[in-house]
Amino acid sequence: MHVDGRYFFPHSARFVTARATLEDDGVLKITGEDNAPLAEVRIRAVQVSSRLANIARRLTLPDGACFETYDNDGVDDLLREARRFGADSWVDRLERSWKSVVVSVALAGLAGYAFVAFGIPAIAAKLAQDTPPAVSQLLAEQTMAALDRTYLKPSTLSAADRAKAEALFKRVAANEPRGPGGYHLVFRDGGVLAANAFALPDGRVVMTDELWHLVRNDEEIEGVFAHEMSHVNHAHGLTRVYEASLVPAAIAVVTGDLSQVSQLAVILPGILAQSAYSREFEQQADDDAAATMMRIGARPARLAAFLERLEAKTCGKGGCGPSWLGSHPRTAIRADRLRAEDSKK
Repeated sequence: MHVDGRYFFPHSARFVTARATLEDDGVLKITGEDNAPLAEVRIRAVQVSSRLANIARRLTLPDGACFETYDNDGVDDLLREARRFGADSWVDRLERSWKSVVVSVALAGLAGYAFVAFGIPAIAAKLAQDTPPAVSQLLAEQTMAALDRTYLKPSTLSAADRAKAEALFKRVAANEPRGPGGYHLVFRDGGVLAANAFALPDGRVVMTDELWHLVRNDEEIEGVFAHEMSHVNHAHGLTRVYEASLVPAAIAVVTGDLSQVSQLAVILPGILAQSAYSREFEQQADDDAAATMMRIGARPARLAAFLERLEAKTCGKGGCGPSWLGSHPRTAIRADRLRAEDSKK
């Protein structure tokens, strides 16, 4: 069995017309036009390039010489014959097996899913915790500016209402990890966002006038404040941004390049406006709020009642749009968890 082609001398661009023949003893013999021997080597020591369209195949010899041919079928026949001499590598077998190809594609798909489902959230959470304060502050400022342009309006709350809200906010903040100076209450008319509250990465908590007007007692709004402070404590907002924009996020955190923050600030307003936190984040914030409320003598059941009343007030038959209720988990589930915490008192 032979294949015609060209023989390139070891580590040289010089070549001659040649023929490669597989002998019965498993030796690949390469000869020139005059049948003069050019090389002899065991076929198992030869590296053969994969078949790819009409690209020339290369048989690379241990000494750096190689035999090149466009006779792909001839090389395939030679390789099939070479299997008798142990030249069939596991890679070759995999490439020729359709089952192996299917399994490889399936494994690649699973690996991709695992990275998206677990890898990206883990990386995003790590980046969020390592974000420098300067990045958090700049992102919060740009996000607040975008919200004011698009969704929010100046607050019309009375001075008395503002003073009361500030007092309750500081009471809750005194029992949170950052302390009273680590959080700042911001007042706005909700506009299209209506009754809402959300936290920014630097510790700002925005409360809309519409949300304040629905509150019936101090414990309800204290629960809302504690919930939003939990989002700050766990960097939930930053994590969601990084999940949505991992590359610029990594550049901003690792290099300190604040120019990347503008790309992140495009994403965060939409996340906050849509209350697009995951079920896990919302439950964590509710659980933390319940713990804080019990520390200050308030009842988590009050927050549960507020959630239910807010849903009845703001959600029609089509369900809730963007609001503090969010979309995950359902209000009923959140209320049940809060009441379960309340019953532990």
